[in-house]
Amino acid sequence: MKKPNVFKEFIKDKNVASVSETSKHIVEKICNKIDFSEKKIIVEYGPGTGVFTKYLLEKMNQDSKIIIIETNKEFVENLNKINDPRLIVVYDSAENVQDILKVNNLSKVDYIISGVPFSFMSEDDVTELIKRSRDILNEDGGFFVYQVSSKIEKYLKDFFPHVSKDFALNNIPPLHVYEARK
Repeated sequence: MKKPNVFKEFIKDKNVASVSETSKHIVEKICNKIDFSEKKIIVEYGPGTGVFTKYLLEKMNQDSKIIIIETNKEFVENLNKINDPRLIVVYDSAENVQDILKVNNLSKVDYIISGVPFSFMSEDDVTELIKRSRDILNEDGGFFVYQVSSKIEKYLKDFFPHVSKDFALNNIPPLHVYEARK
């Protein structure tokens, strides 16, 4: 099976956030804020075709783990082709992250990277997912969110005392990139 077409999946699936893959610039901008020198547990919401996932696997040490949570069946089938024991692919919604961690004998994570389209979600769902994300992060962990819309900023600030933002023009479409920390 060939790699899914992001644009076609965007048209078919309301949960696909973008018409194209995330640029290498955005991936590096976020991943440069991650300490890969030690064992880390990383969760990725909405990995799509795996642009972040593959980069993270290249950088992570052998003791680290990444759990990717995706709702699009085509993307999940493609991601399951990545043969790496550090990778756990979950066909589910990010809103179930706490249950997913429990199944994998985890309660806390070091980093969360999210490309899910928060602007397509109800206010209650956005609030609940951000709260759950905060609750599973280690005290020195980071929650990285990249979005077309800046609407997420208000919600991040409601749950995280430290929120920084950037705007990246070198992506199609341009993206708001947020880093939230406890």
